[in-house]
Amino acid sequence: MTQSTTSPSLSGADDETRVLHRIKPLDQWEAPKGAGPQHMKVAVLDLETMGLDPQYDEIIEIAAAIIQIDAQGRVIAVESMRTGLQQPSRPIEPNIAKITGIDDTMVAGKRICANSIAEYLGRAQACLSFNAAFDRRHLEMLVPVVAEMPWICAMQDVPWRDLGFDGRAQGFFLMQSGLFNPTAHRAADDVTSLTHLLAHECCDGKTVMAHALEGAKAPSWRFEASDLPHRLQKDAFRSGYRRSYHGVHHKLVRELEHDAEVAWYRELVGRDPTVVPVDWVERYRADWTWEPVNLKVEVAHWRR
Repeated sequence: MTQSTTSPSLSGADDETRVLHRIKPLDQWEAPKGAGPQHMKVAVLDLETMGLDPQYDEIIEIAAAIIQIDAQGRVIAVESMRTGLQQPSRPIEPNIAKITGIDDTMVAGKRICANSIAEYLGRAQACLSFNAAFDRRHLEMLVPVVAEMPWICAMQDVPWRDLGFDGRAQGFFLMQSGLFNPTAHRAADDVTSLTHLLAHECCDGKTVMAHALEGAKAPSWRFEASDLPHRLQKDAFRSGYRRSYHGVHHKLVRELEHDAEVAWYRELVGRDPTVVPVDWVERYRADWTWEPVNLKVEVAHWRR
């Protein structure tokens, strides 16, 4: 398989035309020329669910592929692909069936084995999905052990705009890489698309996978504003702070944003926020699974 090595702006024969190539099945994967030995294994996964709320909307399909990458982030092999369907506890709504392509007849009597998923994903050193904040929260409800694994988000951990891409959809990024998948929204198809996207060589000579891994390993922090005055909550919301399950306003801050965010918060509130280091194991967890630092302090003070 020949991997695309052009930047999004140069895909095609000339400035007036772009050529899209249909992606090939993962069982036909070939290592790119010059690839090095295996550096690590990554589990690329995708879920189809009943909706957006992990505590209410169940998983109805999962697909995962174990890929091998070299030290430069090149995808050198695809070991295997696993898929599974699951019958939810309530009927699949028509709009969900239309989006996912999965209806009640397809999942009747089907069950996803959490232990099998845990064993399979455990073969990799990290999990990766396009939108880890969505997939991780849902998967942890079914397979809690994945909370102990590092997670990589292809959407958030890659500096797409700096690399000449625009938009936020996986399919659009794939097309800007010179590729297309004629089917979408089924989990296995999306895993196949994502694997091809990860293998794409960007305009700087690095693969998307290399950028994703670099971004995932980079430091980040959760800024907590548990004692934020009510009159300032709209200002915080406009700046990206969101109210957690615990009622704490918080925001994930990257390294390049850290100093500016501290200065902005200090000017707005008159004091520093609580800053909690977040690595690639903790990042993208559901907010109800972490205990805010300020909440711990308040509880400890009350107990005294």
